[in-house]
Amino acid sequence: MNIYDYFNSRDVAEHCQRIGHKFNALESAVMINRSSSRTLAEKHTAYRAIIAEYPDMEIEHRLPDYRAKSLHKVLETIIAYEEKVLEAFLTPESNAVYQAEICYKNDCNNWKRDLFSNYEKSLEDALVGVDDTFERKPTPVFDYIRVFKRYIDSENYIYANVSRNGEIIEVCSIGIDTLTPPDETSVLQRYIDVPVPFKNGDLLEIDSGYWMGDIGVLKNLCRDDAGHHSERLAGGDAMDMTAYMFYLHDGSVRCECMHFYPDLRYCKRELEGEARILKYISLHLQDKLCLCSLLEIQKYLLAEKIGSDIKESHDIVDGLKRLGDDLFGL
Repeated sequence: MNIYDYFNSRDVAEHCQRIGHKFNALESAVMINRSSSRTLAEKHTAYRAIIAEYPDMEIEHRLPDYRAKSLHKVLETIIAYEEKVLEAFLTPESNAVYQAEICYKNDCNNWKRDLFSNYEKSLEDALVGVDDTFERKPTPVFDYIRVFKRYIDSENYIYANVSRNGEIIEVCSIGIDTLTPPDETSVLQRYIDVPVPFKNGDLLEIDSGYWMGDIGVLKNLCRDDAGHHSERLAGGDAMDMTAYMFYLHDGSVRCECMHFYPDLRYCKRELEGEARILKYISLHLQDKLCLCSLLEIQKYLLAEKIGSDIKESHDIVDGLKRLGDDLFGL
């Protein structure tokens, strides 16, 4: 098994290969679990490969009451549990309905679809919906389809995240006693240390949800200047694998953390509109652009935006006037 095939970032995968970094069984399992492109079946195959190819290991957990004596048994338990949830999700029941939501990286509003009696019909409807919504402006950036199996007169449900190709990537059960996740599932949420090629000031692509957009400038990672993780985080979880980023939101530059920094990748596309300020922030943080020049550029971009807004408002007014002339002869 080639663990690098499961990385979400090709830039991080190539860097780790180039420096000869080795991932142990636990670290490999965490990276497999985080893969956004691999199907659930492919992940289970990879877990079984770890059991077959890697020596077993004991896992200390940050929770004092939990210690896994065998990673192999942990992975076997997780596979069995997820297969049980998947079976329950796919099985139609008279007291449950299916509803899909289409999720986009650059839109906070998931597009809900109609209710159906089985998963297959709900998914088919959602896949048609994905094509329909691409006619919207600005063009949405597809993330995944989430199909819910909701139980009538209950807050309990199961959902599956599904790829554009209709392949199930992840399943999750909420509130169902017979499908309560075992303690072992928390093992795959562990903090691990992953070397990356990025340095402060790099312009990077991110997958952190619509509110941060998809481009940011790296401020810092949760790794020290020597490239090592903090001992304080060694017993943490994947949410502690943070990178603080400058990003653009509603016309303002803000700073916030994204989680699981190994998903970052170099931005290789030309920025447009207001997003261009991020390129100049990147240059400034790398000492390639002085602060006064950065502020001058910001003034220019702001003036450009104001001018564009004024032109757009005039176009709207002119359009309404023409409509009035046509309807009422004004």
